[in-house]
Amino acid sequence: MKKILIIVITLLGFSILKADAQYVKTRPGVSVSVSVGAPGPAPYRGAVWIGPEWAWRSGRYVEVPGYWGNPGRHRGWAYGHWKHARKGYKWVPGYWK
Repeated sequence: MKKILIIVITLLGFSILKADAQYVKTRPGVSVSVSVGAPGPAPYRGAVWIGPEWAWRSGRYVEVPGYWGNPGRHRGWAYGHWKHARKGYKWVPGYWK
């Protein structure tokens, strides 16, 4: 039982460190390889262009290319944005609303 408790506490400690690591002091710049707008006409009626976005991978933010998404009825895409806090900037991903 004591061993399980130590493992749980250790894992919780690592999860707190991981969550804290997603803040950066400066926002990453958009590279030339990332397209700002849709690449062309929608592949189907009602398709919504999503992106580009940012994802936290291997201890840093990396660009994720955009894609066409299906919003469903009466839904729209809220674009992701950089949120500033005391610790730095954090990417808030886009979502369907």
